[in-house]
Amino acid sequence: MAQEKILIVDDEVVVAEDIRRQLRSLGYVVVGVVASGSEAVDVAGEHRPDLILMDIKLKGPLDGIDAARTIQSRYGIPVIYLTAFSDEDTLERARPTLPLAYLIKPFVSSDLRAALELALFRHRVSRIAEQRSRWLDSVLHSMSDAVVTIDPQGKVTLLNPAAEGLTGWSQPDALGKAIQDVMVVMDAQRRTPLVNPGLAALQNIQRGDSGKRPFLLMSRQGVEHVIHESATVIQDEQGAPSGAVLVFRLATT
Repeated sequence: MAQEKILIVDDEVVVAEDIRRQLRSLGYVVVGVVASGSEAVDVAGEHRPDLILMDIKLKGPLDGIDAARTIQSRYGIPVIYLTAFSDEDTLERARPTLPLAYLIKPFVSSDLRAALELALFRHRVSRIAEQRSRWLDSVLHSMSDAVVTIDPQGKVTLLNPAAEGLTGWSQPDALGKAIQDVMVVMDAQRRTPLVNPGLAALQNIQRGDSGKRPFLLMSRQGVEHVIHESATVIQDEQGAPSGAVLVFRLATT
């Protein structure tokens, strides 16, 4: 049985009580029923519900959209909007608050159940993705190897601190720049320019020497580093290249 906590925000007493009854019959915990945006902000902060059912049209200085915006900025709690108004102006105001769903009044219990299950599932998936992103970011920042990622056009999308140190570029300066400008690679013996390994991987250019012998990396400040590097293409669900990851480190003598 579901144990997620739900806050109901609706200034129509009969409607709010009916929603409370439906939620309880579905196994949800109702942490409160409030009639104004300001009350919604206060109760959300006190009880931290998993989801808020928010009527858009509320009396008082804060309507449902204003309240949802405040709650999300403070607590990150997702919202399903309840409304009898589906006009484009209302939806346009609501979109920036990233609601998980809309329920158009009047609705039946099956509509409520489906909206809640889908919204809570989407929120769980989003939280897992955020946690994984934070974990990956922590790993990349703690790695001693330099890591650079590029998009299919060869534009830089990430540099970890080790890559910043070797290339001489900060991540904010490098983002969106062509990889061949940020990571200038040359033959260590001939001192001739080489195709960037990330571009070579994306363009399926065969380089039998990649990763096997050291190359010369010229930093933004003109400092030369002898490195070993490797590049891996990242593919999307259809198998098309969505970018590449370059990993490199100082060569040991």
